Amino acid sequence: MQLLITRSDIAQYRQISKTPNTDKLNEMILDAQIQDLAPLLGEKLYNKIIFAPQDYTELMDGGTYDHKGETYTNYGLKMVLSYFAYARHIIFSSVTDTPYSVVEKLNDSSRTADTSAKKAIYTLNRDNAFKIWENVKNYLLRTSHPDFDCKGSSTPQRLRFTKIG
Repeated sequence: MQLLITRSDIAQYRQISKTPNTDKLNEMILDAQIQDLAPLLGEKLYNKIIFAPQDYTELMDGGTYDHKGETYTNYGLKMVLSYFAYARHIIFSSVTDTPYSVVEKLNDSSRTADTSAKKAIYTLNRDNAFKIWENVKNYLLRTSHPDFDCKGSSTPQRLRFTKIG
């Protein structure tokens, strides 16, 4: 499946490390597309964007538009998706699958953030993504986008964290 954003797109909005290893981040982007963005857009519009993102540059990149004599700003789906993917990256990126078990990456010169700090950053970024989404949704409604079905724009499920043991 085609990814709609890259590390450099996320870096426009969030401070994210530069690394040649993009597999884990791409996994988070794909999860954000499927689990967070698709329910907001509805199946029809989401599929059209996935198959031909070049046809939706104004929606993806954002910009200004006029509605009833007022000029508004559309932040763009790339910004929404960047916040959702970054939130997932924060909470899941240090967990790695190895042949023997799932481990959390650690090294001698740093200390990983504790779970509560990761959860706080995750939650703040998801909340920001939803606020940005409201702006993009207004754009879709005000411009009467033909493929947007606002009935399909439900709120994605939130992750629930529980302590085991």
